[in-house]
Amino acid sequence: MIKTAGDSDVSIEDDAAWLARQCRAPARDGVVYLHSPTWAFQAPGGGENQLVRTARGLEELGRAPRLFVPWVDRLERGRLLHLFGMSREGLDLARVARARGIKVVVSPICWYEPAAIRALEPAFGRRLVGLAGYHARSAAPWLPSWRRELLMIADAVLPNSRAEARQLIRLFGLDPSRIHVIPNAVSPGLLEAGPELFWERIGRWDFVFFAGRLEPRKNPLGLIQALARSGLPIVIAGDAPAGQEAYARRCREAGGDRVHWLGRLAADDPLLASAYRAARVFALPSWFETPGLAALEAALAGLPVVVTPHGSTREYFGDLAAYARPDSPTEIARAVERSWNEGADPRLARRIADHYLWPQTAQLTAEVHDQITE
Repeated sequence: MIKTAGDSDVSIEDDAAWLARQCRAPARDGVVYLHSPTWAFQAPGGGENQLVRTARGLEELGRAPRLFVPWVDRLERGRLLHLFGMSREGLDLARVARARGIKVVVSPICWYEPAAIRALEPAFGRRLVGLAGYHARSAAPWLPSWRRELLMIADAVLPNSRAEARQLIRLFGLDPSRIHVIPNAVSPGLLEAGPELFWERIGRWDFVFFAGRLEPRKNPLGLIQALARSGLPIVIAGDAPAGQEAYARRCREAGGDRVHWLGRLAADDPLLASAYRAARVFALPSWFETPGLAALEAALAGLPVVVTPHGSTREYFGDLAAYARPDSPTEIARAVERSWNEGADPRLARRIADHYLWPQTAQLTAEVHDQITE
């Protein structure tokens, strides 16, 4: 059990305890099975948080969600199978589900960005293949692939934005009638947090906050380098996924004493919620986001937000956030400095609170589950 940062008298079950309880509990008939690749929680990020928060929201609605445990669970006992993310493992499970008459739902959590392929793929041959594949699929969405097969198997596909939906239609020929846009969301508990926990544990000063994996796609190195001349202090919450240790070292070397490193904080860690409240600006100049749960959390906490224009960010934040291309240090620096000086537009936090909270997302998800199983 943990206590929220904003209310020392309120106890809640943390995500780790909830996950453990899910895996221990026996499955019941008519359960909604939820699945992500078995390796996903080894480096949890926004997709894993989306699964857990959707599941907990469904549970609060009186539904029967269960994380699929392949060693003990049987698909035929379930009401439906809901896959989070696209993987070959998920495709194999979806094939079995359909063979046994079980409905399948897919939350793809994906975005295809040619600029990211060009910038992030170091091997020329793989970069060429990646770009050629993207353009070939744009011209001929009926081309076979395991991703297309998974989307065709699904009874319903739940992208996080209209932009993602349009891309799935364009690249895979997906039938629009099977698409139901379910937005990403954040916890209303952030509204209860205060900066005191961060001040007590870390210190009290103004800073630019970044929360995310230390990897090229998230571009923390680009943020650090862009702000080198301004000297603005940065706090970074995150760690390197497997294979990105060298990149993380470059970030630390470039940051010097301007950057304070918090390490990875769990999505429900009170220190993370408090850090949002203590910061002056949040910056996430990634190569793409859909739209970036950390950016949504920062916006709800009342911070001015600087984000990438690539992905579905504009659909969520409109003209209430600042946008900076990941390959433009000048844009990043100007956007951060302007946000530092001007502060947040109060309409941004209201926009997030009105449209992008997990209880709302869970309700929309439950309605789709009902629709396809009637």
